[in-house]
Amino acid sequence: MKRSTCITLSLLLASFLCTQETRASSNVQVSKRPNIIFVMVDDMGRDWISCYGAKHQTPNIDRLAKEGLRYETAWCNPICTPTRVTLLTGQYAFRHGWTHHYDVARKGGDGLKWTSFTTFARVVRSAGYRTAIAGKWQINNLRRQPDALNQHGFDEHCVWPGAEQGFPETEERYFKGYIMTNGRRETVSYGPDTINDFACDFVRRHKDRPFLLYYPMLLTHGPFGATPLNKDNPPQDKATSYAGYVTYMDRLVGQLVDAVDKAGLKQNTVFIFTGDNGSSSPGTLDGKPYKKGKGQKADWGVHVPFIVRAPSLVPQPGLATRDMVDFTDLYPTFVELSGAKLPANVPLDGKSLVPSITGDDDPFKKRNWIYSQVGTFRMVRDWQYLLDNQEGFYLISTGNGNAGDLLQTKNLFISQERVIPGRRARLQKILDRFPPNAGPPFDGFEPAKD
Repeated sequence: MKRSTCITLSLLLASFLCTQETRASSNVQVSKRPNIIFVMVDDMGRDWISCYGAKHQTPNIDRLAKEGLRYETAWCNPICTPTRVTLLTGQYAFRHGWTHHYDVARKGGDGLKWTSFTTFARVVRSAGYRTAIAGKWQINNLRRQPDALNQHGFDEHCVWPGAEQGFPETEERYFKGYIMTNGRRETVSYGPDTINDFACDFVRRHKDRPFLLYYPMLLTHGPFGATPLNKDNPPQDKATSYAGYVTYMDRLVGQLVDAVDKAGLKQNTVFIFTGDNGSSSPGTLDGKPYKKGKGQKADWGVHVPFIVRAPSLVPQPGLATRDMVDFTDLYPTFVELSGAKLPANVPLDGKSLVPSITGDDDPFKKRNWIYSQVGTFRMVRDWQYLLDNQEGFYLISTGNGNAGDLLQTKNLFISQERVIPGRRARLQKILDRFPPNAGPPFDGFEPAKD
């Protein structure tokens, strides 16, 4: 995909920034640029968010949608670590090589190399932002590489480091969770609470300077059990436990939103909420059952909620948009919002979402297709159709605001009906121009088996 040669702030964003940025050779002096908070829930798609038509109620996430912009079509990858590396690097999996899930702390290896990849956090930090990560990392061994998070661009951290081989205490992430905060490791009462408290405190401590908070949440990933809300009457099955996890996740998001608003930062903060892959428990959409999505090579495996609350950027809150987004778009978006410079000689695959967020009508500034992959499986879609590289072609949306064949029950690959051959050929050209998968990102990274 052709990378934009220059990212400039739109007129709406320029008025939002208020004052001119100045730079000194040894220290970056920044103006009142927007704070950036990116929250990514683990293992949950649209089918558990009530503002998307799910039966389960998520009032705090719904509040974000009412005060912001809800995207109807956002794609990630169908499994955890490929999504995270794509997000951090702004590159598709065929480029960065992290084509399937790999848990570095458990399995070994070098993990994500800061000598090979420049994350969005490093770039935004170079523009004078204070940066932090709260949640789950999983793509480096933080015991063997204790400086990894700083090298990747995070000034502060509060994370579950992942289940480390040979250290059974690190398996726990929830009750008696094993959490690392700015290098200090300890067992805490409930991991998600400790991490959320850190996130809220980070917001309060840095209210007078621009910051970026990357928050890959622990919830709603297994192992399944109780939360502090239902521990006295613990759930007896996975479905009930998962629902309880969603409820508690929504509660934590609400606490973070409240922290932002009480600190007086609502107007000057871009708050983004999404997920890292499809749900690990079947949900509902518009009253109809929806399949478990995690790991699935289909739209329901990668189609996630995506909500942006940015009061000074979104022209009319409470609306939904058909503009498409995939996770390579976050990198250039954060760069544009922060006023940073794109790293030299780093290929990026996404487009900034600032024109979409601000309501720009120019179609050339927005996507007309999005992409996802796992292993050697690849798929691309536009507003209506989805094509994969295994001769699958489906009408996902009718184009008039109504859902189409969401669960991909009717393969139109050989259909010659009306516009179908032309639409299929257009998407096929996009797939055909992508290069083969890059080699593994480090020695010992097992090739995809699919």
